[in-house]
Amino acid sequence: MVTRISTTQATAPILGSKLSLDHIMIYALQDMVVRIRPQKMETLKTTHVPWYLESSQLLRNKKIQMISIFLESLPQHYLNTLNENKIEIPIVPRKTLFDYAKFVRYIRIRSLEWHLTKWIQHNVGRSISERNPDLKRKVSIIVQVLLEHIFRSTPTIYELIVNSDNYTSESLTSAIRNVPEVNISLASVKTFTFGKILTSMPNIFETLSTICQRINKLEICPSQDVKHTARLISNQTNLKSLTLVDNSKRSNHRKTKNITFAWDNEIFKEVLYKADTITQLTLKNVCLSLKELNYFENLEELYLTNYMGNISQENFQDLTEISLKKLLKFSFISLISEIYLKNLCKFIKNSKELTHLKIQGYNWHDPDYSITWINSLAKNNRNLISYEGPIGAGDVVALWILLDSCTNLQKLHLQCTRYNFYALAPNLDLKSFDNILRELTRKQPLALRKLIVGRGWSLSSKGVEKFINSRKKLSLPIRFEWNPHTEIIGDLTELIKRYRSSTKVHSYQTEHYF
Repeated sequence: MVTRISTTQATAPILGSKLSLDHIMIYALQDMVVRIRPQKMETLKTTHVPWYLESSQLLRNKKIQMISIFLESLPQHYLNTLNENKIEIPIVPRKTLFDYAKFVRYIRIRSLEWHLTKWIQHNVGRSISERNPDLKRKVSIIVQVLLEHIFRSTPTIYELIVNSDNYTSESLTSAIRNVPEVNISLASVKTFTFGKILTSMPNIFETLSTICQRINKLEICPSQDVKHTARLISNQTNLKSLTLVDNSKRSNHRKTKNITFAWDNEIFKEVLYKADTITQLTLKNVCLSLKELNYFENLEELYLTNYMGNISQENFQDLTEISLKKLLKFSFISLISEIYLKNLCKFIKNSKELTHLKIQGYNWHDPDYSITWINSLAKNNRNLISYEGPIGAGDVVALWILLDSCTNLQKLHLQCTRYNFYALAPNLDLKSFDNILRELTRKQPLALRKLIVGRGWSLSSKGVEKFINSRKKLSLPIRFEWNPHTEIIGDLTELIKRYRSSTKVHSYQTEHYF
């Protein structure tokens, strides 16, 4: 028996306020469902997005249908614009149950660009390269039309995400310039991401710096439109999360010289003025003195990453003079520089509330300091839930103390301090992980749910089997992973088959489960 749903039922609040432009295409399916398969409406009302468990091909077909419905519901003058620009894909206007554009709250340009590309490829009926200039032209025109309609219709946008590789970014700029209502729809933006330098859109920074005062999560590049970006930061009343990204260095990173920024730069001056409200700070490939971190006394999350340039020894020394009492999460990643454990240890001592710690590098300046490092964590950071960092092959006693002290540890990702990624024959430096695994087997940490064998280790099948057996006896699940460069001694194939049902185990690249 087919359940009938009235129009009033169909307009029940299944359209929440948290709708992205991607999601709006999904919800457009409800109009088609009411007309064709009304019994599915109840599923939509309860799950909101019932398609995400379906096969990728079926998912793709449904999203294509949703895009068609969304475009067919556009006002006639927008359809005329598409025709004038020779989109050449039949779009038949029709009346829909909702004006879907009114419910858009989140705009992610990459998602919109990608789905429209697939929609055009599908409707053309033949294979067409995504690099095809005509395809890009059509996508850019449709993006601009959709954005103009949304800016005129929606009362507010909460999130605006723009990426460096979006060739439709200029469509966003044009839409902002053409629609006066943008001063209303963008006034309540809370999250704005434009952290890459490769796309130049000064108009958007100028507009947002004038109308936005409620952004609490901001990602920008300090080299992008300095004047208006500084004003944008200055105008925010409650900035909590700030990410500064510099991806301008695209050549061989070993030969790349860092672009050095200073705190008297317009942008960084404004950042310091907001230091009291900022609780999350991320610096990616930004070469900057770290002394001023002391001003961020309410900081709870600090992420320092450098994938392209060098981090000076002076910066490591600066960390020893910094005290962040409220810090809960700290990540330090460098692919080029030597990492000074002794200096990091002094910094971590002052952050006794730390719950998540991640230190990753490819060469340790003072590998023998690892035992002091682990002992310091055990003494000063007892709230640790996740530790991803270095340990020496012989630091078994220190590990025992750490497990005894940090009883809430759920994740361990251990990298060997003696491993140098840039050595001529790095495999010769591999150390046995068996001693550490033996200690984990004996200690049986009850909270542990994930163990990752990082770079620099060899791993024996016998050690793995004993560890997995100990977890099975405790009836505690564990996810066990190893780096693809890990040397495996013995055969893990049978072990994988035997324990696959009870415990998950795999390497970084191949999905093997126990």
